[in-house]
Amino acid sequence: MKSTDLGIFLHRISYSNTSLIISFYTQENGLKKFIFKGGKKKAHNLFPMGVSELTYYDRKESDLLQLTAAEPAFPTDFQFDPVKGTIAFFMAEVIRKVVHLNEKDAALFRFLEDSVRKLNASKESQLIPVFFMIDLAEWMGVQPFIENDDHPHFNLDEGRYEGILRSQYAVVSGEVAELIKAHILGWEQKNYTKQVRIAALETMISYFRIHVPGVEKIEAYEIVKEVLNA
Repeated sequence: MKSTDLGIFLHRISYSNTSLIISFYTQENGLKKFIFKGGKKKAHNLFPMGVSELTYYDRKESDLLQLTAAEPAFPTDFQFDPVKGTIAFFMAEVIRKVVHLNEKDAALFRFLEDSVRKLNASKESQLIPVFFMIDLAEWMGVQPFIENDDHPHFNLDEGRYEGILRSQYAVVSGEVAELIKAHILGWEQKNYTKQVRIAALETMISYFRIHVPGVEKIEAYEIVKEVLNA
């Protein structure tokens, strides 16, 4: 049966000399994998985190859906902007590690689509990766808890901000903890150094490793780090 859906492109691998297996996070059906016959010639407009209008068919003999068309739902400049493109690769890898096949969540799709639009429209992209991780933590149900706005210490193990530094836990303080807390609370951000921005992203990746199963090494992080450090 022919179906249509919106999908956020995450990953592709070769299936044959001409075909691809492609992963999309879809609006209606969550994470799905498709076989795209002849896709190596047709997939030139697919880039990580790009939103596409998908046309596909069910395949009774396989869990793989048969993709026949993937057209951009709206234009992005990720392919032409090395900073945004690198951030898009990073975001796509994180999503692949935290969502599971066939899990449906239309609200999560809207959040991801909104994240794509924010990245596409951004003039300053340096804080987008850490903001994305902080916001995604909320969607995963593991956002750091802030009982008191004055608490300065981010206890990664306990998932909360605390007023007392407890050395037996993994704790981050100073400007890194302040940056993360300010975003959670919706405070205006200061002008942080690139070292603080990178450390905040490292902190959120470490936090995900503790609280979200399946998150270990994020390959794209090293590339993002180089871009943000430029």
